Amino acid sequence: MKFYNALLLVLALAKSADAKSQKLRGLATSRAEDTWYVNGDNEDLGQCHGTVCGMWGDPHILTCDGLGYDCNARGLFTMMNNALYNIQGHFIHVNSKSFVRILDAKYFPSATYTNDIVIQNVQTEDVPVMQFSFPEPAHHDDGLADSEQGCLLNMIFDKELNGYGNVNLVNLSACRERCEGIEGCTQFYYTQCGNCHVAGADATYKKKGAKWSRTVAGPVDKCGHPAKFEARKGTEIEWAKVLKNGSGNKPGRAYKETPGCPVLYYENGELVDISGLGDGAYLHGDANSPFSAKLESPNRIKIVHTTKDDKKSELMLEVGGEGPGELWGCHWNLFVCLPKGENYSDSVGLLGSPDKNAQNDWMLVDDPSNHLTLPNDKKGQAAFDYCTSNWCVSQDDSIMTPPVGLTYDDIKCTDEEYEEFNINNCVIAADKIIEYCGKKDPLFVGPCQVDCCAGGCDADEDETVKDIKELSDKPDDILFDEVTPPENAPLCEGDDFDLTGETACPTQDGSIVKILHQSADIAGVDPIIYGITFADAQDDDHGREVSFRVRNPFGSNADIYVRYEKKVGLHANDPKCDGLPEYVPGCNAEAPEIIVGCVDYPGVEPFAVVNVYFASAELTGSADPDTEVEKCCPAPDYAGIGVIKYSFEVQCSCPGDAASA
Repeated sequence: MKFYNALLLVLALAKSADAKSQKLRGLATSRAEDTWYVNGDNEDLGQCHGTVCGMWGDPHILTCDGLGYDCNARGLFTMMNNALYNIQGHFIHVNSKSFVRILDAKYFPSATYTNDIVIQNVQTEDVPVMQFSFPEPAHHDDGLADSEQGCLLNMIFDKELNGYGNVNLVNLSACRERCEGIEGCTQFYYTQCGNCHVAGADATYKKKGAKWSRTVAGPVDKCGHPAKFEARKGTEIEWAKVLKNGSGNKPGRAYKETPGCPVLYYENGELVDISGLGDGAYLHGDANSPFSAKLESPNRIKIVHTTKDDKKSELMLEVGGEGPGELWGCHWNLFVCLPKGENYSDSVGLLGSPDKNAQNDWMLVDDPSNHLTLPNDKKGQAAFDYCTSNWCVSQDDSIMTPPVGLTYDDIKCTDEEYEEFNINNCVIAADKIIEYCGKKDPLFVGPCQVDCCAGGCDADEDETVKDIKELSDKPDDILFDEVTPPENAPLCEGDDFDLTGETACPTQDGSIVKILHQSADIAGVDPIIYGITFADAQDDDHGREVSFRVRNPFGSNADIYVRYEKKVGLHANDPKCDGLPEYVPGCNAEAPEIIVGCVDYPGVEPFAVVNVYFASAELTGSADPDTEVEKCCPAPDYAGIGVIKYSFEVQCSCPGDAASA
C-alpha cells in the first residue's frame, strides 16, 4: 500500500479510536441555421397547416409569432380571443396554496400551472363551449402529497445497508418497493432527483445537506403507499375519464408506471359523464363532422374545426405532470393552429397575434393596436406584470365553470406580488438544475429551470413544442430569465484572506487545517490554505468534499503541485494531482478551486489529507535537497531549485455539523 493511502488509513483509525474514547447553452443539433425560426405560417398541427401558438408547463407562453415568456401567476386569463376562438385558462399554484403556506418556503418554489381550459368556438354558434378540468385535490393538513403521507420531508439516514448503493427509480413508491424486496431493509429515503437509498432498523434520521435536492424518508410500512386520490368534497370524480400523464412520454418510463390524471369535461357549463368512454372515443362529433373533439391518444385531446373558408383549424390539449396530488401535479399543455391564408392579426390575449412579427405580441387589453415595447432586462417581472395587468378575465367575460364549491371569486386573478425566481430555493439542487437545463435549446433554458425548481425536471414537455413549432433563437424573442447562482463573495482583498482554517468555522476553537508534515519551514507565512468551503451537499449520489485555494507564500511566481484524492460516487476516492505553474504570489482572487474528496467513517469527523509542493528559486539553499515532487505529478526536473513539501489535514465540516448536516 502506498504511503499516501496508508497515511489516510492510519489517521482514520486513530480518529476512530479517539472518537470512541470521547464517545449536487443549447442542445447539439444538426439543424442548419437558415432553417431556424422564420416568423412563418408553414407549421403543422394534425390536420391544420398554418401558425401554431402554445402554452406548457407552469405556464410558459409561446405566441403565434414565436415570442416566449412566462405568465407565472394565479387566476383566470385570456389565452386567445379572435374571430375563431375565445380560449381562457385557469392557472393554480403548483400543489395548491396550502402547500406553499405549510411547507418551508426554502424548499418550495412559487409557481403555477394550468388546471382548467375552456374553449368557445366564436365562428360557429351551435358548437358547445367545451371545458377540460382536473379535479382540485383535497388538501392534507401536513401539506404532503398523497403519495408522501406517512413520510418525513428533507431527512436522510446516518447509515445505509451495506452493499446496496443508491438506485435511480421512477418515484417514491418504487423506492419503497425496492426496500420491501431487500432483507433487513426497514426504512428508506428518496430524493426529488430520483435516487433511492435503503437502510436498516439501526439507522437514525438526520437532516439532509442544505443544498441537496428535496428528500422524502420514512419506514417501509408507512411511507410511499399512495393514498387514493381525494378530490375536493362534492366533486363527481366518478364522472372523470383518466388520461395518461405526460411523464409516460419519456423514454424508458412507461405509461403504466404513472397513475394517470382524471379529466372532467363540461359542455356549456354542465358536467358530462365521460368515464365510460374508451380510448379514441369522440367527445363531440366524429371523423366526418365539421367540428369534433376526440380522445386522440393516451394523454391528448384533439379538437378540429372546419372554418367558413373550408380550412382546418386544430387544437391539442396534452396532459402533463406526475399525477394527481403529486408535487408536479396534473396540468394542461395547449397548442392552437390557425390555418394559413386566414387573417387573425386582430387576435388578442397571451398567445399574441399571428402577423409574423414577434415584437408586437404584447398589447394593451383596452387598446390592442397599442403594442408594448418588450423588456431588455428583468424580463420575468415584466412578463408577470404584462399578463396580470392586461389578460385577467373579468366576471362578466368569464366562460369558465368554477370547481365544485367555488365561485368566480375563487378563480379570478389575485393581487399576488411577483416573486423573483431563486434557483437556490428549489426542490432540486441548483447545480443539477443548471447542468440539466444547460443542454436545452436557448428558448427552453429558462422554462426548464423554473419547471425543475417545482419538481418537473422529468417533464421534457419542450419535446412536444419542438415537434410542432419552429423555434426562435433570437435573443429579442426570448423573454425568459435564465438564472445562474450568484457568484461567491471575493475570498481576498489585498493581503486579507477569507475562509481560512481559523475563520471557515466561526465557532471553532483553533484551526480546522493542521500541518501533518513539512520538509522545511516557510517562515512568517500564514495562511497557505484559504477559501475553504464544505461541499457535503452536491446531492446524495456524490460523497462529501471540501474545497479550497492554495496561496503562493513567496515574493515571486512559483510552481505549485497539489496532490489529493478526488471523490468518485458516494464513497470511493481516486488519486489526483493539479499543477499550478508560474503561480502568482499572495492572495489570488483568480486562484483555481481545489475540490478534494473526504475520508468519511462512522464516528469520525470527516477529513481530507493534501500534499502541497512548492518549487521556487527563492528556496534554493534553504530547502531539504532530498525533497522531490511526487512522481505522479507532471513536474519537470527541479535540480538546483528548492522544493518544499507540506502535508495538511483539512476538516470537511465544522465540528458537530457532520452528524446533523
